Amino acid sequence: MIGQTEMPRMLALIQRCAERLTLDLSDLHVVAPATTGYQAATATLALLAGAASVTAVTRPSNRYHSAGESADVTESLAALAGVHNELRICERIDHQTCSSANILINCDPVRPITRSLIERLPDRAVIAVAGEPWTLLAGDIDVKASREHRIPVSAVNESHPDVGGTDYHPALCLKLFSAARVAVRDARVALICGNPLAGNLERGLRAAGARIVVFPRPDMVFEHAWNAVVLAQRPTTDMQLDIRDLGHLAKVAPDAVILQYWGDIDRKAARYFGLEVWPPRTPGRGRLGLPLEVLGPEPTIQLAASALKAAELVLAGKPLHPGGLAQVLNPNEWIES
Repeated sequence: MIGQTEMPRMLALIQRCAERLTLDLSDLHVVAPATTGYQAATATLALLAGAASVTAVTRPSNRYHSAGESADVTESLAALAGVHNELRICERIDHQTCSSANILINCDPVRPITRSLIERLPDRAVIAVAGEPWTLLAGDIDVKASREHRIPVSAVNESHPDVGGTDYHPALCLKLFSAARVAVRDARVALICGNPLAGNLERGLRAAGARIVVFPRPDMVFEHAWNAVVLAQRPTTDMQLDIRDLGHLAKVAPDAVILQYWGDIDRKAARYFGLEVWPPRTPGRGRLGLPLEVLGPEPTIQLAASALKAAELVLAGKPLHPGGLAQVLNPNEWIES
C-alpha cells in the first residue's frame, strides 16, 4: 500500500510523464482504477491532463482487499495534486457511468468489459489497454461487441522510448530470478517465449551474464544442464505449461527452476514430476509472475500515462505510425484463445 511519504515522489513522476507526453484529455470523461498500489496514479494523471471527470472504480472489499483503502489512496493522491474535486470513487461501474465514459480503461476493477457495458458507451469512446494489443487476455473485453458498436480498443507500443518496456521487462525478469534465489550470471537458461517479449528478455538476461537459448514452444527445449527455464508465453484459456509439457521438461531439465514470467503453469503437475516452480503459488490467471510494481512507481506510472496518451490519439482520430506510441487492436484479426 502506498504510504503518505511516497505520494510527493509519485506526484512528481505523474507530472513529468504528463508533460513529456503532452497528455491532453480536455473535456473527456475517464473511468480508471482505484487501488492501493501505483495504478492509483491513473486517476490523477487523467485529471491533471484536463479530464472533465474521472470515475475511479475499486473492487469490493474482501479478506484480502479493502475498498476503503483503495479509495483513500486514490483520493489522497488526487488531493495532493489539487484535482480531487472532479474525482468520484465507486465499487463498481454502472450503466450511467458507461453512458458518459469517453475513455474506459481495461483494468482489474472494471473487467470484464462486457457487451452490456460496451452498448452503453457514447459514440465518442475508446477502450484503453495498458499494454500491447497481443497481450489482451481472452474474456477481458467483448471484442466482437466493440467491433459491432465501432468502439476502438487502443493499446501501447511498450518498446517506444516514452514507455520503457525494453528496460522494465528485463528488469522484472531479473527480479524474478532474485526472488527465486537463482543466480543469473553464468546460468544456463531456457527461455520459452514465442512472442515479441523474446528479444527484450533475451537481451536483458544475456547482459546480466546468463547463457540463454530461446525456444518458441516448451516441446522444443532440448536436454541440457539447465539451471532455469523461464516461461514467457501469452496466457490463454489453457495452461501454457500443462502436464505433457512439464513431463517433457522433467526429462530434459530435471534440475532447473521453472520461473513463471508470464503464462499459467499446472503447479499440481509440476509437483508430481518433482519440478520447482517460482512463484510457488499461482499469481492469478493471466498475471505476471511478479507485478510490475515491484520495480517501484516509475514503470507503472509511465505505462498508465502511455495508455491514456494512446487512448487520446485514437479517440482524436490521429494517424498511427509504425513504431509510434499508440496502437489499436484490429478486432477482425483478434482470436480469442
